[in-house]
Amino acid sequence: GLATLIGRKNFSVEEREAGKAALVMGCVGVTEGAIPFAAADPLRVIPSIMVGSACGAVMAALFGAQCYAGWGGLIVLPVVEGKLGYVAAVAVGAVVTAVCVNVLKSLTRKNVSQVDEKEDDLDLDFEMN
Repeated sequence: GLATLIGRKNFSVEEREAGKAALVMGCVGVTEGAIPFAAADPLRVIPSIMVGSACGAVMAALFGAQCYAGWGGLIVLPVVEGKLGYVAAVAVGAVVTAVCVNVLKSLTRKNVSQVDEKEDDLDLDFEMN
């Protein structure tokens, strides 16, 4: 969801609208909003989620945040020790994920445009006997 707000040009209008809903859902720990994005572009989205999750987890450990609920998001704050560290870790994880998704999508878009330019230069001659 956050990735669609940061890098709007990397997403279609429909994806940007779905991103808004996914962002709200993610804040309360419902991660299913990411599924359409991961299904549409798994080679860029899934590794980005993994990197962002790892960064968020490391930050939570460094801040000493502990969540006693088997859930996530901001809705679990009443049962979290180290609330500020927890919120910071969630924010770091979300930002890292969004940046990774947008960087990978931008690189792909540049490569595709370079391939399109090469294809435009292709001349074909046909001879009929």
